[in-house]
Amino acid sequence: MPLAVTHRGWENEHLATFLLSRVAFVASPKTVADDVGTDLFCTLYEHTTRNDVEVIVPRSSLAVQVKSSAESVNVAGRLDYLARLEIPYYLGIIDQQALTLDLFSARFLPALLSYRGRDRHRTLHLVPVDTFDRHYRPGNDQDGYKLLCHRVVTLRAGDDREATARASTSLQEDAAAGLKAIASRLNKEYVFDIPDGDVEIFMGPDSARTFRDSFFKRLAEALLNLAWLIDSAPPPVAEIDTYLAITDSIASVSPLPGYVQMAKATLLRQRAKMDQSPAPAT
Repeated sequence: MPLAVTHRGWENEHLATFLLSRVAFVASPKTVADDVGTDLFCTLYEHTTRNDVEVIVPRSSLAVQVKSSAESVNVAGRLDYLARLEIPYYLGIIDQQALTLDLFSARFLPALLSYRGRDRHRTLHLVPVDTFDRHYRPGNDQDGYKLLCHRVVTLRAGDDREATARASTSLQEDAAAGLKAIASRLNKEYVFDIPDGDVEIFMGPDSARTFRDSFFKRLAEALLNLAWLIDSAPPPVAEIDTYLAITDSIASVSPLPGYVQMAKATLLRQRAKMDQSPAPAT
């Protein structure tokens, strides 16, 4: 005979699937053997018009773990899976009586795992909270860390189309921020944007192995953009010469990658064009 707890879980997942289907295409593992630690995989969509016909356009994807209460969840045993997950992760708290689904964002998990790797967590609790808290990772190595997951949206069965569209936009914006954090970690660039314009930068053994390569890429990008701007909106000569001087200073102590040398040569050619341009008439 089926267990009552299992049946309630099945009910919760189906209600969550219905509510999420109003803002996303939803897929779920079909068997116990497919249980990977996520109940639902969603691809958010938005409504638009093409050739006078309304269509649904897919956007970003996310993963949702469905729960029946807002109690914290210890995910230390699933960190290997979560650390490899390349889409934003959410806790979905279902309320059968109210026919609602609250979605709580774990978008700062990549930052926490960069701060303390997945192998260094004896416990790690995801804690649903109503609003974003700048101090999102209370705890320490001895007592264990918590990740405060802020509420992003509440999906309601009775929402009209406008309310559903607002919820979809909020979820897309949060998912985009979460995906950016995942990309930073995958690219081994330990710089994370925090709301209100704040930035967290993590130093340490991982960052120490990759910061030079990251810097060279950004330097080459700056040199090439300055070269491009000379033909469109010329930057101050002093700015151009400063970046060239930085490049020369680094070259005096460390070999420059070929792509940085190419970018420098491109900027020098454009810089020479500025010297050859006639002075503006007075």
